[in-house]
Amino acid sequence: MPTLNDLRVFAQYHLVRRVHDHPARDADLGVVSLGYDPNAFEAQIRSYGDRFEVREQARVSYRGESRPILSVSSRNLGTARRRLLVLSGVHGNEQAGIVCVPEILERYLAGRFPEVGIRVLTPVNPIGAAELSRFNAEGYDINRDFVRFLTDEARVVRRAYDEVVPHFVVSLHEGPQDATFMFANEHVPAELADRLLAALEAGGTELATTDYFGTKLVPRGLSPSTRATRALLAVWAKTLGMMATTTFSGLRGIAELTLESSWRSNDHAARVRAHVDLCVALVGELAASA
Repeated sequence: MPTLNDLRVFAQYHLVRRVHDHPARDADLGVVSLGYDPNAFEAQIRSYGDRFEVREQARVSYRGESRPILSVSSRNLGTARRRLLVLSGVHGNEQAGIVCVPEILERYLAGRFPEVGIRVLTPVNPIGAAELSRFNAEGYDINRDFVRFLTDEARVVRRAYDEVVPHFVVSLHEGPQDATFMFANEHVPAELADRLLAALEAGGTELATTDYFGTKLVPRGLSPSTRATRALLAVWAKTLGMMATTTFSGLRGIAELTLESSWRSNDHAARVRAHVDLCVALVGELAASA
C-alpha cells in the first residue's frame, strides 16, 4: 500500500504543473549531486563553437542571475538524411543528463556520421540545474507544460522541434529507481529498443527490472507505450492540461526515448555512461537506416 507521503509525491509530480513559486529542492528524494557547475559547464559547451554551431536560444533569470539555454548543432544538420534532437536537463536536479553532453559531442565527432545531424538543447532548465531543482525559476515542472506552453523553456523546446524536424528525440532524465530504464513512445520499433538495450548492457549499464512506479519491466530496462498508457496520457492532457515531451513527440509522429538513470547512485561514471551509450548507439542506428 502506498504511504501518505507516496501519494503526496505522486500528486506533486503528476497532477500539478506549477508546484512551487521558486526552484525548490526536494531534499527527501535522495538525489546524489554530480557536482554540476553551471558556469564551468556553459564555458565548456561554448568551447565547441569551432566544431558545432553553438547558439543561445534564450536566457532565464532568478534572483538577479541570468543563465542561457544553449543549442549545439552539428554542421550537417540542414543536409543530413536523419536528424536527432537531444533534450538535456529538462529537470535540473537530474544531473547525469546534463554533464554527459560533452562526451556525447566528442563521441559523435569521433564516429563521423555524415548521414545523421544532431542538435542538443542543454540545459533546457538552466535555473533548475544551477539550483539542483526539478523546477524552473517560477516553480514549474517544464515536462508538464507541453499543452499550454506557459514557460519559456517549453517554448524553446517547441521551437527546436519546428526548426530541426527531428526523426528521433532522446530526453535525458534520472529517477529514484535502483538501475536504468527507458520509456519508449509508440513510434519506437520494438526491435530497435531491443538493440539499444543490448548496447547499454554491453557498455556495462545495469538495466532495471521495475520502473519507479514499481511496474515490472519486460524486457528489462524498457517501459513501452501501450494503448492503455496512451489513453491515460490523453486524459491527463485533456483534464489537467499537462503533457510531457514523449507524448508531444508521439502526437507529431516522432519516435522518442526517455532515458532514466538512477539519481541515487554514487557512481558518477555509470550514471553518465548510460546517457552517452544510448545517444551514440542511436546515432549509429539512424546512420544505418539513412
